[in-house]
Amino acid sequence: MPNKTPALISVILTMLLLILFGILSVLIEMLALNGVSESQGMTAMGISFICQGAGAILVGVFAWWLTNLLILKFNWNKIVAVIIAVFSGTLLGAGISFLSIITSTLLAGIK
Repeated sequence: MPNKTPALISVILTMLLLILFGILSVLIEMLALNGVSESQGMTAMGISFICQGAGAILVGVFAWWLTNLLILKFNWNKIVAVIIAVFSGTLLGAGISFLSIITSTLLAGIK
């Protein structure tokens, strides 16, 4: 496959941005969980880490797929395809991160 390098670059850049966003998300979640019991807080943080990790893997696959789709099917420039895939993947990952915070808070029993 001739487009392996752009797809790999888009996955790496997307994952790096998601790691940075995940760190920020964890800090915000720690502030939001201020005042709850330790067991509920640790449960919520654990669920959030699992959801964000699974989401990051899925977003990495999405970035790979989208880069190849834009290059092979639509004949886009490789640089533009990487930029669009990284931007789309980061937005999707940010949405998953936000949903993981809400889901983890609800599953831990925090009201």
